[in-house]
Amino acid sequence: MTNNKVAIITGSASGIGRAIATRLHHDGAKVVIADINLAAAQKTANELNGLALETDVTNSESVENMIAAAKEEYGSIDILVNNAGIHIQKLVVDLTDEDWDAIQNTNSRGVFYTSRAAAKIMMRQDSGRIINIITRLGGNPFSSAYMASKSAIWGFTQCLALELAPYNVTVNAVAPGHIGPGTGMTKWFEAKAEALGQDWQTFEKNVLSSIPLGRWCSLEDVGAAVSFLASDEASFITSETINVTGGWSSYGATPKKEVFE
Repeated sequence: MTNNKVAIITGSASGIGRAIATRLHHDGAKVVIADINLAAAQKTANELNGLALETDVTNSESVENMIAAAKEEYGSIDILVNNAGIHIQKLVVDLTDEDWDAIQNTNSRGVFYTSRAAAKIMMRQDSGRIINIITRLGGNPFSSAYMASKSAIWGFTQCLALELAPYNVTVNAVAPGHIGPGTGMTKWFEAKAEALGQDWQTFEKNVLSSIPLGRWCSLEDVGAAVSFLASDEASFITSETINVTGGWSSYGATPKKEVFE
C-alpha cells in the first residue's frame, strides 16, 4: 500500500509523469508535482490535492530546494519517481554538442541529483522507494543520445540499489514501450515516421506489428507498473526493470541512405 506515503514525481505536470502521479494519488499517496513548468505543475497538483514545486532537475540547487520543501511540507519522502526527461531526434552525425549535453544533463544528471538528495533522507528513515523511468527502445534510429542517457540511468539504478539495500530502500526501473497517440506523444511519433520516410498509417502499422500484444502502451500501463514497485508488495524487489512494452523488441526499420554529391 502507498496510503499516506509521500511521493515525488519529477516531470509530472503532464504526460507519463502526470499519469504516474494520478495513479499514486489514487493509491492514497501524497503527491509532489516537481516540474520546470510551475503553472502546469500547479494545475496538476490542484487536481490531485498535491504540492507543486518548480524544479529544474539540471540544477542541483533547485533539486535540493525541492527535496527540502517536500520534506518540510510532509515530514518524509517515501517514494521518488525520476521521470523528467527530454528527447531530441537526430542522427548521430547531425547531433550538436549542445544537443548531447542537454539530453544527458536532463535525463541522467537529473536522476543523479534527485536520487542523491532523496537518498539522504530515505537512509535516515530506513525505508524508501526510488523508481527510475528508462526505456526498452534500443536499436532505435535518431535516438542515440536519448538511449545513451537512459542506459546510464539503468547502470546507475543497479549500483544505487546495492548501496541503499542496507537501509531498506529499493531502487528499480520501469521501461515504457511505445506510448500511443493522443497521449502527448503524437508529434514525437509523427516526426519519427517522417524521419523514416513513412506516412503515419504505414508507421503505425509497422510499430503495432512489432508489438506481440498488438497495441500501443498506455499511460495507465506505466502508472500501474510504478504503483506496484512503490507498494509494500514489491518490498523484496530491487535492482530490477519492469518492461512495459507488450513484448516489443525493435523497429526493424532504418533511415534512408543519404546520397552524397
